[in-house]
Amino acid sequence: MLLDKVKHILCISLILLVGVTTLYACKSDDKELQGEPVLQVQKSIGFKKEGGEVAVPVKSNREWNASVTEGKEWLTARKASDTELTVSATSSPEKGVREGNITIANNALTAKLRVVQTGGDLIIEVAEESRVIQVAGTGNDHLEVNLLSNTDYEVVIPEEAKDWITEKEVPDTRADLASSTRIFSIASNPLTTERNATIKFVSKENTNIYDQSEIKQQKKSSDISGVNPEKDIKLKVTGGYDTDHQPGQDISKSYDGQFGGTCYHSTWSQSAKFPVTLEYQFDQNQLTLDYILYHSRNGNGNFGAFELYIKPQGSTDFIHIQDYDFKGAGGSHRILLNDPVVPAAVQFKVKSGLNDFVSCDEMEFFHAAENPLDEQLITVFTDRSCSELLPDASDEAINRLPAFFNVLAKSLQSNTYPEAEKRFRIQSYQAYSVPEYWGDKLRTNYYSPLCNPTGIITNAGEEMVVLADGIPQGESISLRCCSDLGPDGEERFLKNGINKFSFSRAGNLFVIYQKLDPRGMPAVKIHFPPQYVETTEHARVGFNVWDLTVDKTDDLFREYIRKAKSVTLDGSDKCVFVLKGRKILFTALKDLLQNQDNFKQYGVVRGMERWDNLIDWEQELAAIDTYSNTGEFNSLMHVTTFTDGLYATNYYINMAAGDVSTKDGWGFKNNFDPRDMDKNQDNEWGPGHELGHMHQGAINWPSTTESSNNLFSNYVVYKINQWGSRGSSIGTLATYRYAPPTPWSRFMHPRDPNTLAFTPQDMTSDDANKYGLYQGEASEMHMRLNQQLWTYFERIGKKPNTIRKIFEQGRTPEFWLPFNDPGAAQLMYARNVAKAANMDMTEFFDVWGFFIPVSFKLYAYGSFSYTVTQDMINQTLAYMKTFPTKCPPIEYIEDRRYQAGAGGNQKGISEDGGDVGYFETFQNNVKITKTVSYTVSGRTYTVTNGEQAVAFELIKDGKKVWFANRFVFTVPAGADIEGAELYAVQADGQRIKANK
Repeated sequence: MLLDKVKHILCISLILLVGVTTLYACKSDDKELQGEPVLQVQKSIGFKKEGGEVAVPVKSNREWNASVTEGKEWLTARKASDTELTVSATSSPEKGVREGNITIANNALTAKLRVVQTGGDLIIEVAEESRVIQVAGTGNDHLEVNLLSNTDYEVVIPEEAKDWITEKEVPDTRADLASSTRIFSIASNPLTTERNATIKFVSKENTNIYDQSEIKQQKKSSDISGVNPEKDIKLKVTGGYDTDHQPGQDISKSYDGQFGGTCYHSTWSQSAKFPVTLEYQFDQNQLTLDYILYHSRNGNGNFGAFELYIKPQGSTDFIHIQDYDFKGAGGSHRILLNDPVVPAAVQFKVKSGLNDFVSCDEMEFFHAAENPLDEQLITVFTDRSCSELLPDASDEAINRLPAFFNVLAKSLQSNTYPEAEKRFRIQSYQAYSVPEYWGDKLRTNYYSPLCNPTGIITNAGEEMVVLADGIPQGESISLRCCSDLGPDGEERFLKNGINKFSFSRAGNLFVIYQKLDPRGMPAVKIHFPPQYVETTEHARVGFNVWDLTVDKTDDLFREYIRKAKSVTLDGSDKCVFVLKGRKILFTALKDLLQNQDNFKQYGVVRGMERWDNLIDWEQELAAIDTYSNTGEFNSLMHVTTFTDGLYATNYYINMAAGDVSTKDGWGFKNNFDPRDMDKNQDNEWGPGHELGHMHQGAINWPSTTESSNNLFSNYVVYKINQWGSRGSSIGTLATYRYAPPTPWSRFMHPRDPNTLAFTPQDMTSDDANKYGLYQGEASEMHMRLNQQLWTYFERIGKKPNTIRKIFEQGRTPEFWLPFNDPGAAQLMYARNVAKAANMDMTEFFDVWGFFIPVSFKLYAYGSFSYTVTQDMINQTLAYMKTFPTKCPPIEYIEDRRYQAGAGGNQKGISEDGGDVGYFETFQNNVKITKTVSYTVSGRTYTVTNGEQAVAFELIKDGKKVWFANRFVFTVPAGADIEGAELYAVQADGQRIKANK
């Protein structure tokens, strides 16, 4: 700071123009053409003590004038022409500095011209904008320092800064001005920390007179603009051939480079003529083929199973490479070749496709380029993820690295790498199962592909550098950018070493690393280093992933949710937070997790543990744990929290995050933490029900979609052990079965009271949720069938693992349920149960209406022709007779005792329960030793001494016409009971006639 000088600061810049209008929008000439007002003038001028005259340029597209507003006693201003202002100053009698101001105005704009005149004292003053100058880490070859002086001075650069600050030639300045601009060159900063230096301007006449400029240079840039890995080379397809195509959509449309345009497609009017051959030809090609990208279209024809063949250059024969199955999945698929070949032609023999068609948006063929930088990097870093330095990495080797990697290496060397971000930036990712393969094998909906969240976020179009190491040869690993709560998103494939790309949409990044059997697959290390483009950070740490096995505590969840960052999506900010457990993955908006009272109070640990248990229990019930316990199947279940709806689909279930008061409490906030979930049975039931949809495939057919999954709901409730099971009563089943006799698929369907014909005979789509039906079925009644099987075989242990066998057999060709033929599926399920139990199950399934012919159209998540003929029934009955052991009368087993007014699904008691048939009677194989008697009043029966029975049946002419599990019951008019006699049913199936 100047000693012995005036204390106020002069802000002088001789070369700046005042841009009163916004000059970056268009040039001033353009503004003039557009009629917009323009006024440009210098910001300031200066005079020496002697005064004088200065011509100041003025640019205006309108008439202008000038007036002195300060310093009129020594300063004058006159308009010399339309483009020039003349300013005059008299000699100054003062020793110090004096200032004046001139206003220039046209009829729209105004500008200020500052005038400074030095006096007799020696003065050196640095302009305000030059006192502290920030310089980028990349340096600046033309750094200006503006100052005012009336004395010769020396520029003093500190000795320790002379290797990075040098003064360039001083530009000529106007002799009548007391100001000057000094030009310096600032070298790039090789350090990983900021560096500072102070340049002094010292009077040669009096060294106590000086001023200074402080240079603050940022640390070496992490800008990725200079990172340009070698690009893979796309092989040019010179011709093609196919065996089936729609006119105008032949194979040439799959290599025309028009993504999303007209694609290749097999004939529209019929199923494809499998196998469909697609052949791509490469005349004169000399490069090896390393991988293929198949880009599917959105809709029919996505590849299923296919064989890949390649004809090498110079050969006449095709070589079989490998068989593949894309399962009809959409998106882009990469086919890596373990042994690259120089191809003359590539041939696909497609054996199946989505909805029996074959299509391809684009097929691309690539030669993988070698990146010479990879070899240099591993002289400094331990591997190509560049996440750790070699112990003997020298400064010389580090300094030879390109700028971006030099900065990265020095940050690791000096421990200045952002420690809090390492948790997300540097991770090893394990392999997970292929959801589509295991979904088909286990007959489940597909689990999630999003098993490896990174905690890295990106905005649209932001280029990023991703460093990878350990990707096994031949394996395809990618990054998926998901913009919303669901699993959809763009993918970019990764290779070992340097990857650089961007995404067209903002979102969260997930590593997709899948294998049919992931056991034994090595972890892959992926590094998202700190990086910028100019001053904008790319590949940011979002702090929006919390992992139960890694992060462990609620405190860390609260820290992450507080720090969680948003991306810009469709013009607004959005932050999707990911919770990952052992078996479960949640995606929810930050606001939901941060603002709801239950999350603020509870945190997430117990909720995640509960949901992991839910998955464990359902996998155990469905015999999926045979594979999940070994790690052969290890995909996570994904739960989204879109505002509305409780539903299950491929890849995820949704638990509504909206107003749960309209959804019986089935909402995410009431279904997450056990302290909320266990408040009522509905809150436990909802998650079990939706997860059950994911797992029910092996035991499901149309008419059971909303009931077979409730085997899982009831099992979840049983495992938690707070509440009881749910479903309709045995008495309701009797009404469906005998008043009048009704087939399984027609329970609760409306009937004409006089003719007993179903009304309507064939349902309509509007009927699916009428008459108390839910998607065409009496779900509350239907669910009790599987509950009875589980209660007898598993809960009381009569034949443990029978339910697991039913699921296992349901995944085999012998017992695979044909979903498009629900009548056949119904009888196939009866066979499956009989085989698993090794019992004749005729009586059980007869009570449930399986052996009554039916033919109608069912609307239940679609339209189905539901037909069960007498011949089909006879074949199933004959199959049952192949098992010598007859099943006990478990169609009467109950896990609920009757208690009037016992609502809310209380444990062990219910208004839908029975006086007899409780599972303990079957468990202990109780014999009837009392004399059972009954009285009849009209159609009401009252039974005495029936406690040891499991049910009471009315038999007429040797046929059952009614049954009940209550001591007092009334038979509806629809059942023909005239002349019927009452029998008590013993647990082993013996019928004992009661006394009337």
